[in-house]
Amino acid sequence: MYVYLVCYDISDDKQRRSVSRLLEQEGLRVQHSVFEISFKTSSELKALKDVLKPLIEGEDDIRFYHLCAACRKKSLTVEDKAIARFPLAVVI
Repeated sequence: MYVYLVCYDISDDKQRRSVSRLLEQEGLRVQHSVFEISFKTSSELKALKDVLKPLIEGEDDIRFYHLCAACRKKSLTVEDKAIARFPLAVVI
């Protein structure tokens, strides 16, 4: 299982809504433009990237940050609360 933090910065409202709706179908929104998405295979990750590529232009940006299990266990809020709860299961 691959878990990614997906963040975007898109200037056009219509394109931003399209990206947001697509990511909402794939994972869990954790902030306005930030999602946690789990993939069973690297080909699922590639497929999502392929769908997203045509939705960005110019200075727009969509980033995928890999979240390994050890890193997720160390992730905290500003109040030192654990972010990840294990085992994590996201049903898509």
